[in-house]
Amino acid sequence: MLHIPVSGQPGNSPNRKSETETLTEKIYSIKEFRRIAGSLQMSVSELSDYPVVFPVKKPIISSGYGMRRHPIYKVKRFHKGIDFAAARGTPVYTTGNGIVIRKGYNSGYGNFIEIEHAGGFHSFYAHLSKMLVNKGDSVNITQQIACVGNTGVTTGSHLHYEIRKGKRFLNPTEWCYCLIEMLKDKF
Repeated sequence: MLHIPVSGQPGNSPNRKSETETLTEKIYSIKEFRRIAGSLQMSVSELSDYPVVFPVKKPIISSGYGMRRHPIYKVKRFHKGIDFAAARGTPVYTTGNGIVIRKGYNSGYGNFIEIEHAGGFHSFYAHLSKMLVNKGDSVNITQQIACVGNTGVTTGSHLHYEIRKGKRFLNPTEWCYCLIEMLKDKF
């Protein structure tokens, strides 16, 4: 499955994008994604179709993925994403090329944006003060899509960021480092 003939190497196959997406549709772990991306010798352009970079510059993670004591409700809950400490108005960037599939307001998440990427991956950005894209918009990796805020249930200004696939929530921390790590491996 991981071997693609010479005709399938970057730039040589008109079906390469669909072949790559088919292989990554079954992937949930960053380890497996990196293995497939490496075996396919995916270019930076191809990797950019997935959520592979940080959504803010100079990221400071204030709350990680996994079980934690909820700062408002004071009970143990599973934190489905990661929080980045940032001042209100700090630019939020899309973590990969994709299509905005949802934009709105939720009492918990506040203002939010959800983007669909290749391979069935979704990135989700919440507690936004300002949203700069609309449902149906195509977005490019590192394009500003919003500003950090403190809408919804928060103790202060920050960005809540998730990566979803199907009904699963994936640990975004490892995905945010993916492009940097893949580039290090090439050089």
